[in-house]
Order: sequence, then C-alpha cells, then structure tokens
Amino acid sequence: MKTAAVCLILGGLLAFVSRLMHGDLPADDPQAALRFISLRPFYAGVHLGAILGVLVGAGGIVTLAATFRNPLAWMLGRLGAASTLVGTAVFVTDFSTDGMSGQELATAWQAAPTSEQPDIVHAAGTVFTALHGPSLTGIGILWGLSLLLFGWALLHEGHPGWLGWTGCAAGAATFVGATALFLRPGLFPGVVVYGLLVSLALLWCVALGIATWMRAQRPDAAGDEANS
Repeated sequence: MKTAAVCLILGGLLAFVSRLMHGDLPADDPQAALRFISLRPFYAGVHLGAILGVLVGAGGIVTLAATFRNPLAWMLGRLGAASTLVGTAVFVTDFSTDGMSGQELATAWQAAPTSEQPDIVHAAGTVFTALHGPSLTGIGILWGLSLLLFGWALLHEGHPGWLGWTGCAAGAATFVGATALFLRPGLFPGVVVYGLLVSLALLWCVALGIATWMRAQRPDAAGDEANS
C-alpha cells in the first residue's frame, strides 16, 4: 500500500506539473500552434515528463488494486487497473508523437523560407487532426473510465466515502466530456476536458495516494498486507 501511495502521489504531481507547463496548445489553428511550440524549446521534454508521471501513477493504481479484499472491489479494481493500462498505452503513443512531431515541425517552420512555410503549416494541421482522436480516447479511458471504476471500488473497500464518490464523479464527467468531443468536435472548448477535467483527475490521484498512505499506517492494514 505504501508503494502504491508513493507512486500515486509522485506520478500524479509529475503529470500535473508537466501538463501545466505544456499549456493550452491552439491545435485548431496550425500556424498559431507552431508559433506556440516554437516559444517552448522544452516542448518535447514536457511531454516526456507527463509520460513518466502517467507510467508511475499507473503502477500505483495496479499495485493498489491488488490489495483489495472485498469481492466487488477486487473485481472493479481489476477492471480499473486494466483500463488504466490500456489508457496509458494510448496516452504514451499520443503524447510521444505529439511532443516529438510538434517540436520538429515548429523547428522546420521557423527555419523554412516564407514560401515553404504554408506546406509545413498544412503538415502540422494534418498531424494535429490525426492526434485529436487518440488523445480524447486516451483521456476517456485513462482518466474517465479508470477513475469511475476505481472510485466505485473504493466505496466497497472501506476507503473514505468522499474519495470514492469524487472519483466516480470526476471519472464520469471526464468520460462523458471526452466522448462528446470525440463524437462532435467543437461542441465545447477543448480546455474543459484537456485542462480542467484532466487536472481534477490528476489531483484526485494525488489525494488517493495520500489517503492510501494514511490507511497503510493503520495496524489492521499492516495485518492485511501480511496475510496477502
């Protein structure tokens, strides 16, 4: 439980800080997006930081799921862990592609003659459009479905009720929001999902890590671990 707690806290904080440093990329306007990236020489590095944070946090979720004893919580935890792993795989693919291709295109755009820049802008628009679907799918699974299942599991495993209910609420809102934008792009500003809801999900993971650490200090928790 302590290992899971440390992974959740460190992973959640690293991913949260990295996404704050990433900023709100104006992907709907490729030229503005290239200008945005060109002003951030650390753009690819920020993506690597977010990927590392998500991987560490996913390890915490999988580790914590293995400690559940209630049968329903155990089943929901396993489903949540599976969702986390699938969502992490999609996220890593999307974010690594976005980070590297975005920085390379921005560098090429800056160095290109004025006559060649429109071609690079067009290429950037194609890349950003292609990544829109995987990014929403990854968010919907990783921070939507996973939180919903895990929050539900916590309610049956004796964790604080507020933690379980907020996890369910944040997960449901993120899943619905990502699905809505996937089906109807432009339905509402993307920052609602990419910024607000994802940030809430990451902060919830940090809160889960803190609650798990506190739970691990209890004598009965130590006994449960010894009997596992």
